This record gives sequence, C-alpha cells and structure tokens, in this order.
Amino acid sequence: MLRPLSAPARIVLSFATPGLRRWQPTCYSQLINFQPFAGRQFHPGEVKGKRVVTSRQTTDSASAKRFKRTESAQPIPQLASTVVTNYWDDVMKFSREPGSYTLGHPTDSGGETPSDSMADHANLSVQDDHDIRRLLRRTISTRREQGDILPSLLARQCCEFYEGLDLAGRANFLRILGRDFDVNREAVAAAAHKYLDARSAGKGDKGFMRTEEILRQSLQPLYEKFFERINQLPGGMQFLVNMRANVLEILGRNGNDPYLRGLSDSLKTQLQGWFGIGFLDLERITWNSPATVLEKIVRYEAVHAVPTWQALKQRLGPGRLCYSFFHRGMPQEPLTFVQVALVREIAEDVQVILNDPSPEVPDPTVAIFYSISSSQRGLSGVDLGNFLIKRVVKEIQQVLPSIETFCTLSPIPRFRQWLETRLNGGNVPSGDSLLLGEEVEALRSLMGKGAADDDILILKNILAGNSWYKDPNVSQTLKPILLRLCARYLLFEKKRSFALDPVCNFHIRNGACMHRLNWMGDTSEKGLSQSYGIMVNYNYVLPEIETNNQLYLLDGTIAVMEPVDQTLEWAVSTAVHGGKDFARLRLVKSVGDVQMAKL
Repeated sequence: MLRPLSAPARIVLSFATPGLRRWQPTCYSQLINFQPFAGRQFHPGEVKGKRVVTSRQTTDSASAKRFKRTESAQPIPQLASTVVTNYWDDVMKFSREPGSYTLGHPTDSGGETPSDSMADHANLSVQDDHDIRRLLRRTISTRREQGDILPSLLARQCCEFYEGLDLAGRANFLRILGRDFDVNREAVAAAAHKYLDARSAGKGDKGFMRTEEILRQSLQPLYEKFFERINQLPGGMQFLVNMRANVLEILGRNGNDPYLRGLSDSLKTQLQGWFGIGFLDLERITWNSPATVLEKIVRYEAVHAVPTWQALKQRLGPGRLCYSFFHRGMPQEPLTFVQVALVREIAEDVQVILNDPSPEVPDPTVAIFYSISSSQRGLSGVDLGNFLIKRVVKEIQQVLPSIETFCTLSPIPRFRQWLETRLNGGNVPSGDSLLLGEEVEALRSLMGKGAADDDILILKNILAGNSWYKDPNVSQTLKPILLRLCARYLLFEKKRSFALDPVCNFHIRNGACMHRLNWMGDTSEKGLSQSYGIMVNYNYVLPEIETNNQLYLLDGTIAVMEPVDQTLEWAVSTAVHGGKDFARLRLVKSVGDVQMAKL
C-alpha cells in the first residue's frame, strides 16, 4: 500500500506480487512526498474531465461534490531542487550522448546506485496489483496545477519501476495497464447517448461539437495518455519500443489475451505516427561510422551473419554500400538497414558477394540489395523497410547515375518448411499432385531398382539426407524439380490473397517484379535449411513500382519480368492457362512495356 512517512526516506519496494524483483531506485525515486488520495478509494477506468474516478462512483450531485472536494484537498507535491536539476541534467545528457543514456537504472550503464544523501526520498511500497494501479494512476492523472515537470518525473518513476521487473512481472504490469486503463465503456455509452440526444434535439453547432468532442475523448484508452507521457521523456521512445517488444513476446506465449492485444495494437498505431517517413533520417554506414553503430549492425544483421570485423569492413568497403534509417528519438539505433553490392550483372550467388576479396568494379550498372534487416521487434508492423529501399534507390541514382538496374538477391525462408509439410501429407488439396510424371520417372531412374513405390517417399528420403547437394547426379536430378516447386510456392501459395512467403510478400507489395530463381544461390547451412540453397531475384523496375504495388494490394496480382526466365516458365504458363484457381500475374518488360497475363 502507498503510505506517506513522517520523515523523508529512501523509496523501498517490497514485492509480494509474483515476478517482481527488488527495485534499485535512481535519483527520481526521491521524487515527491506523495500523499495518497484521502477518503474513499478511486478505481481506474472512468474519467471526469481529466480526472480518473471510480467505476463505482454514483452520478448524483452530492457524490460529484465529494469527489471535487477530495481531489482539491490533495496537496501540491513540493519538488526538491536536486530533483529538478537532475531532470535537466538527464535532458542534456540525452542530447549530448544519446547512445550512452538509458531510461533505466544507473547500474545498467555502469553507474552507481545513488546514496541516501542525494536528496529527500518518499516511501513507496508496492505489494500487490492495487499498488501498481495507483502507480499508473499517478502517472496518467496529473493535474494542470502540478506544473510542467512533475508529470514527466512521475512518468520517469513509473518507467524505472517497470524496468526493474522480470518478464513475469512486466506481463502482470502490462495486463493491468491494458485492462484497467482501457476505454471506459460505460462512459462511452453515456457520451453516445448525449451525442444522439444533441443530434436529435438540433442543438447549435457549438453545443453539438462539444458533445461530439466528449464522445471522441471517451473513446481514447487511458493508456494512450501513458504512452504520450513516456514519449516526452529523454529516452522515452526507446522505452516504448522495448515495451511493445515485451508485449509481443508475451502474446507469443499467450495470444488469447484481448487486453494485451488491444494494448499492442494501440501502441503500434502510435508508433506508426511517430516513425513516419518525415521523422526518419537516412544515413550511409561506413567503416568510419561510430563504433556503437557498427557493433549494432553486426548484432542486428538477420540475413547473412557477419562472422568477423574484417567481413564487416568488406561489406562497407569499395563496391559495397550500407544505408540505415535512424529516428531522432533513438539516434544511435539503426532501425532498419540494407546492404548493397554494386556489380555489372544481376547476381545469382550470394557467397560471391559475401566473400569477394576485391568487390569494386569499374562503372557498375546494377545495384544488388542482398540483405535488409530490422533491429527493433517492437516496431513489428510499422512499415520501414519499404520506405528504406525506395529512399536508397533515389540516393544511389543521385550518387551513381550509371546504375540502371535495382534488384535483390533474396532468401526464401519458408520454402523448405512448406515442402516438408506437403511431403508429409499435410495441407494437400484433393486431386493435387505434387510431382509431374517426368519428375517421378527421373527420381525412379536415379534410385534404380530398389526405389520405393511411393514417389513422394522417394523425394522425401533423398531430401532427408543433408548431403544430397554434394552428389552431382542427385543435385542435377533434383534441380528442375525443386526449382519448379519453389516457383509454385512463391507464385501460387497464398495467405488470403497475398504471397505466403514473407520475403516475397514484402518485395512484391513494395512494387518489385519476380525476376529469376537461382539454384544453389546460398550454400550456407542457413540457406540450405531454409530453401535447399535456392534464392530469388526481385527486380525493381522503377516506372512500374507504383502500379505493381496497387494491383498487388487490390487483388494479389504478382508482377513477373518478361521474357520469363526458364525457372519460372512452368508456373507462369500454368497461371495463364489454368483458370481462376491460379495466381494473377502481370508480365512486365524492363523498358516499361506491360502486358496483362492473367486478370
């Protein structure tokens, strides 16, 4: 229970709630001599103006007067001068050294826990969910007469408490935030009735618009005000991104919690606004970039791991480019970054790009995007990568006008998983044959007289051994089979009306055209485990990007380069002549001449 002390003392939190750890307070824990609400208990959820009131509060005038007297009786907290000084010191530190500043405990960044002599402290004992609600309520329901700094300090104190919790404690905190500080549906119903009454009564514009504004405010969850408070803090943006990453992790374990789902969706909407293209800065990463940024590029690289510093130097050296988006609220965090190889023809083997000791070529004409990674799980669902590629294309056009072709060399991360599911008999439509007749004959010829009668079993047994690609005879027999099945997977397998493969969906949605499949394009362990080593090129034909994007979003139409590469011929021909059950394709010539293959 929150209770005042007669004399100032350090804040001590004793946790009875499961998952909570002892909180080591920082200088902000000294915040105020907090006096809990006098009189009856207030429960989160209902709002009177900007004041949080209980859902059990009666609506009669006497009750309203009691509430007003109770609230006005609250003393205005007196801030110690050292608290205000520390606040502005933090603002300046974040401005000067954003990479070393964290919205957490001093011990997290190598500092020392403050001593008792730093300033006056209040006592705050958090023992149960009720106390967590009170802590959140203090953060959300600040009053105008409390001044400009106090709301930020209260928000900072709440952040410190949250960061002192383990994942179980954070899950409990977030559930309380999502459940008890959601939309007050009773208030919404009351505001809606008043809105309808005002509309039917024909009130004047001023009265009607006021009623409409009250209804609009009632539909805003209280936790959105919590997000706004945190976002105003130095380091608050990173805190919110990390908080959403926690929410997503908890939902991954228990995705049936509607309050956490609503909290995640609401925070995602806020982040989409805060991370709009106008707030992002595009920077080129070079070997001379800050060491903290280079270290994060190595850590966050998600497609092709960077094994050594020398490998990173090669990827940032001559003939190579790396660009990243940064946000002004997280200036040392490369949010999403793309690596580019400057070559003379469309690449088909990523190992050549990664291991070329002399990658610089004179007068390159092709830019190959061979890796794009995102660093913040909390920004999942916030479109950054699509903006990044288009911005980088414009940047390269200005710096290197000789570049005429912009193409990717992309992984196919779920092809093997899909094929193994089909080989095991899962998700097979009635009458659908996975292998063609000539493919069955080729497999039986390869295995000889001892071949099994089941052709699917033959293919399954061959692929089960991870060394099949090392045998030239086996590899050449499987090459046309796996390439055809991969084309089928990319073009025909859907999630709703969009491509099932996430990387394919990303690039096609971004306006690219499917160009070619590449046999043994990635022979690393990861490449073989994801797609049997197959990679794919997506070509960004600049005059067609917007049209491709619109048609894909409209009905799932996938753009394919013409003339069609032989690795895609079977799938394209099947789509054109197969009727309405097959994919919608759009054939695109590199010169911009477009032909509709199937509508």
